[in-house]
Amino acid sequence: MMDDTVRIRRLTPADAAAFQALRLAGLQREPSAFGSSFEEECNETLDAVAQRLAPSPDNAVFGAFDAAGALLGVVGLGRERMLKLRHKGILWGMVVTPRHAAVALAAR
Repeated sequence: MMDDTVRIRRLTPADAAAFQALRLAGLQREPSAFGSSFEEECNETLDAVAQRLAPSPDNAVFGAFDAAGALLGVVGLGRERMLKLRHKGILWGMVVTPRHAAVALAAR
């Protein structure tokens, strides 16, 4: 029997390589779904990606991991910057592996 456990946690700079690989695959597969492009991000260094994942009080990237620790999907959450809107969040940059796109990871 296969373990279909999915664990959700905030990504850290240590997740930069897995995050970058998943994001670049998403940018190639669905280019119109992103504001950025594969060409813009394919040469980004792992250090730069790690900085994007560094802890911040206003932004976070969350990942869904399988039981073996493989990254299945990610989504970013950011807080509005304007004072009157800081109680609102914005979801951005969702990418899921094709195999898990229809599995409803969030329901697990």
